[in-house]
Amino acid sequence: MIRLLLPCLFLVGCATAKSAAYENLRALEKQQNYAEMVGRLKDVQPVERDEEWEGFVERASLKELSVELKDARAAEHLLATIDAQLESYPSLKKSAAWWQKRADVGVTAFKWTYSNYRHATSDEQWVPKIVAFVEKDTTTKGLAQRFARDVVAARLVASSAWPLYALAFQRDGDAVCADPKLVDVVIELIDYKSWLDEVKPLVTTRCAAQLKKPVAEKLKKNDSTSFRVAACQVLAGQADVSDALKICAD
Repeated sequence: MIRLLLPCLFLVGCATAKSAAYENLRALEKQQNYAEMVGRLKDVQPVERDEEWEGFVERASLKELSVELKDARAAEHLLATIDAQLESYPSLKKSAAWWQKRADVGVTAFKWTYSNYRHATSDEQWVPKIVAFVEKDTTTKGLAQRFARDVVAARLVASSAWPLYALAFQRDGDAVCADPKLVDVVIELIDYKSWLDEVKPLVTTRCAAQLKKPVAEKLKKNDSTSFRVAACQVLAGQADVSDALKICAD
């Protein structure tokens, strides 16, 4: 009989310990003491964690990200906190609310961190970090386009946002064609003779309704030799802009 009771007593003890950890989390949430709640999440042992615990994780993590940024240092710290949350609590991968919050604070944070980087053409680190940040989120619709338009193109020359627009096309398809900022990006890419293999089908086929006319009008103005040469290459054979292509024969 004693041998049978000991395991039962042990299990009861475990249940009590679990209940105490959960009660603490419930009490802290009721008090809206999310700062302490974050530190108590791991009081619940892995074998005891359930959907209620995942709810605590989600809500505490969202509150931890709800801070007002006032400088670049705080922004870098917040971005590090986002990475730490996802590493510590993999259940957040299932939370659309957390991914959306991550996206929202990420836009603000990366705008602040812009000043921490040199932005030299040969040593640009800010944009790759943004691309890596966006690539981790396969849940939030329109994310790559949002960072391309509202963060990178808002701080650097428009063509710098192309890696994010390329990712946006992969994820969101032809809907990206309607983004008015894409016109500026594509015209700069043509002028710099960058990514022309990707730009040409974009201008002549995929987003022709939005891009072909602006590119042709720019070509008519013949603002720069580099743009003329590349634009003639991109628009070659397009009968509906033959008037613009006349300049290519000069």
